[in-house]
Amino acid sequence: MTDPGPPDTAAGTATAVGDRPEVTEAADAAGTADGSDPGGRPRGLDARPGIPLVVLTCAYGISRVVAAIAGVRYDDSVLKGTPLTDMWQLLDVQLLRHHLATSVWHLNSQPPLFNLYAGFLLKLPGGSRSTVEVVCALALGLAIVLFAYLLLVELRVPRVAALVVTLVGVVASPAYLLYENWLNYSYPTAALLTFGAWCLVRFLRTRRARYGVGFFGAFAAVVLLDSTYQFEWLLVAAVPVIVVLHRRWRTVVTVAAVPVLVVAGWYVKDYVQVGSTTTSTWLGMNLARSILYRAPAGQIDELQRQGRMDAIASVPPFAGPEVYSPKYVVAVPSPVAAVGALHKANGSTNFNNPLYAAVSSKYLADDLVWIRAHPHEYADDVLNSLGVWFVGTDQNFTDSVNWPSVRAYARAYDQVVEWQPVQDPAPGFVVFARGWHRPAWLSGQAMAVYALALVGAPVLAWRRRRDDPALAATLAVLWWTTAYALATTSLLEIGENERFRSELGPVPTVLAVVVVTAVVFAVWSRWERRRQGGVPSVG
Repeated sequence: MTDPGPPDTAAGTATAVGDRPEVTEAADAAGTADGSDPGGRPRGLDARPGIPLVVLTCAYGISRVVAAIAGVRYDDSVLKGTPLTDMWQLLDVQLLRHHLATSVWHLNSQPPLFNLYAGFLLKLPGGSRSTVEVVCALALGLAIVLFAYLLLVELRVPRVAALVVTLVGVVASPAYLLYENWLNYSYPTAALLTFGAWCLVRFLRTRRARYGVGFFGAFAAVVLLDSTYQFEWLLVAAVPVIVVLHRRWRTVVTVAAVPVLVVAGWYVKDYVQVGSTTTSTWLGMNLARSILYRAPAGQIDELQRQGRMDAIASVPPFAGPEVYSPKYVVAVPSPVAAVGALHKANGSTNFNNPLYAAVSSKYLADDLVWIRAHPHEYADDVLNSLGVWFVGTDQNFTDSVNWPSVRAYARAYDQVVEWQPVQDPAPGFVVFARGWHRPAWLSGQAMAVYALALVGAPVLAWRRRRDDPALAATLAVLWWTTAYALATTSLLEIGENERFRSELGPVPTVLAVVVVTAVVFAVWSRWERRRQGGVPSVG
């Protein structure tokens, strides 16, 4: 990859990613393939670039009004603080309401931003909280819609195609609607990734610092919001940027310094407090829930008799503190309730207590022993995780308060757009029983999108690395993000993988559409050259 073009490169031009077709007599009459007439004047949507944004905004607004009429409501039940609505990732809601700064500073089980946002909501006057929640959710949703479209256009997808893909794949999707109306970090993660990707390609094309700040700021915020994305993901994502802008490395350092240092500072804080080198202390327990919890007891007993596994391997992960302390680890008292309390005020377990960091480390050692002893069964677990990943992401809500309002529409959408013959009534069933997903439960569209994204995007990035380094580098970052999320969650988690897929938002779809666009225009260009040269087309 070489340095991109001059800073005044036109933003959002819809030039195809393939070779530009020669102007022909037909193109003379109807305009060239990239949306301009033979004289170079833009035509169609290229001449009116604001129209798609207006269409998308109106369509999004109408869809949300229709959803509200159908009965969809914002679900913030996790803030009620009851045992039935308790969310493991949240600190005690009373601590968030009354001791927000101190409690979040001592947070080690999760990154801080989601707890900070929940604490902000809890501090609002009772009558205004629901309004703020809905406004913030709608802002995130509209941001995903608009920046998905703008990202497609920046990556040389024609505006008409970008508009149709965004309308069908984002605005009309029941999954986006459901995640938008649920207080969780999945939807904000999707919004940050989409916005950050757009800022990235704009930064590479224009070299303007504000876009660089937007990219690094958004991606750093993802690390501090969602434990799936760790520091190494952010550092690798920065590599293509450095390669393209190596002659302007001072600019890259300037815009990246603050976001990277903030993330690094949080890691240092966690390491000093509990010895953790990640933003979550649950890695060993999460993996144990995927493998040890479902492994036959005889396998674990045999490895324990051999002295290769600890006795804790026989204990279900995420058990109560009294199960672990003092038998396996000793809980250390602290005057700070966020880390000193064994239970929340509602009686639920406080998984932020440092004893769980020690417990998770013990589980991780046993997890690795079992994987080495039973690699084939672990491979089956990973395949099951992939099965859950490729279920329609809306099926994470089959037991939610909003599912009855969208069930019929979601079924039709999943069959027509997701190519999913039968909805999976409980995607996480494999947590409790070792088994295989039925092929009819898988989304054919999702599998096709990921095949195009993971296989086609690297090829396209390599081919375009010289003539369009901004496009190539952006594809590389988005490919890395998609592959990273798919690999880490499939290897380490099982049961919520369809939710993890939702966190990528439209990123995989963008990659797939860019690849398809490149193929279509390459075929068109070749056909035009043959026709002009008198070579008969073979179709």
